[in-house]
Amino acid sequence: MAFQDEMKQMFLRVAAGETEPKEWETWWNSNLFKLAEMLTQGDLRRMMPAYWRSNYAWMAKTQDAVAYYFHAQGRPVKTSGYYEEKAQEEDTRDRQNIMETYHRKTAFARKPWEEYLEKHPTEAVSFDWNGLLGTPPGQKAARIFNYRDAYTEEQWKECGAELKLRLKENLQAKIAPIAKAYGMKKAGPKTFVRERNGLVWRIQFIGYFRGGGYEAMSCWLCPIYAIQHGLPGLPGHISQGEHFQKMQSGWGVIQYGTTAVNADMVERINEKFDDILTYLADGILPEWQKIDSLETYFAKERLEYLKATETGPKDPKTGRPMWNLDTGGKPDPWRAGDYLFGVWDLLSGWEAEGYARLEACVGLHTKHIEERVKKYPNAHNDPRDPLAVMYHNAQLFIQTKLIKDTEQRRNTIQKTYEDVCRFMLYYHGLAKKVGRS
Repeated sequence: MAFQDEMKQMFLRVAAGETEPKEWETWWNSNLFKLAEMLTQGDLRRMMPAYWRSNYAWMAKTQDAVAYYFHAQGRPVKTSGYYEEKAQEEDTRDRQNIMETYHRKTAFARKPWEEYLEKHPTEAVSFDWNGLLGTPPGQKAARIFNYRDAYTEEQWKECGAELKLRLKENLQAKIAPIAKAYGMKKAGPKTFVRERNGLVWRIQFIGYFRGGGYEAMSCWLCPIYAIQHGLPGLPGHISQGEHFQKMQSGWGVIQYGTTAVNADMVERINEKFDDILTYLADGILPEWQKIDSLETYFAKERLEYLKATETGPKDPKTGRPMWNLDTGGKPDPWRAGDYLFGVWDLLSGWEAEGYARLEACVGLHTKHIEERVKKYPNAHNDPRDPLAVMYHNAQLFIQTKLIKDTEQRRNTIQKTYEDVCRFMLYYHGLAKKVGRS
């Protein structure tokens, strides 16, 4: 058999998914010089790039290149889905192995945290959230549009109204029940909050600024006195792991109201809310439930575990970390951490450390905030200006340093904390508007 015939027979086997990666690699390398004579440089590089690896993911790319080769010759061929299926299995297996290694490497920090939780058990929430997945009960039938992309103002309004209806249906059918199961209440049409033992939970869907759907979803757990910036959150594999990445992928379907919200798009919106529900119900909320006091929130074991999980393992496809919450030693430009831990230090009786942290926070922003307050005198009372709110709160605590009598100072610190928390209940959406001078 002439080599050209052998080559085409091998290509057909690849198209049919009948050649394993190792077999293909061995055949290619054995016939490289002959192939260079028969194929163009483009075909060579498409079928076997320099960084080709002996796995099914790369075999699927080679199969695409083979299909292109036959198509260019005017004899298109059907391709098998075998390599894609095996590549998906391969990727799932690789990720499982990588995550198992990651959990082994972080066990030194996870074990003390788990032991701490055993000594400080919290009430478990029993709720079958899987029953919420899928099509919302009673969802209205999808509209039929006579266009795909909205161009006129009328079409924009139609698409926007239909998108908002589908978002509302899913929010009420999927997110509201799981939030309620964990003791959260609505603080608006797109916001859920909870306060317990000095800690606040908040989940908020942020409206797209051009009037479409949801630009993002913010979730935070923090002490009532704190703002949402620069918080020690949850372990990386929970806050930024697989559920998070799946949720973020294709987020635009619930963000932009620029295309017809037909049956296909309604189904995709339902699926995206399934991803959001899974992220919350199978990760965020159960983990928050473990943290039921300020002492647990600031526990050394928790903070050390968070530090150990900041950087994720390398993605098997890209070679880059799956997530990376490590700031590289760079200080937070807001110094929100100094405020967060500074107030806790004062409440815990570590006054020298607390005042030093609060002064570092205030010192960084003094000029900026003074100019802002001149322009907006009530900025420190506006939830939309968290930096001004934090700066004002920090100043209130710093002023207690001037009190010489220890007992009086301690009492004033406690009263200041209570006054700040009273306002911050409003800031977090847990109370009606509170004024302060």
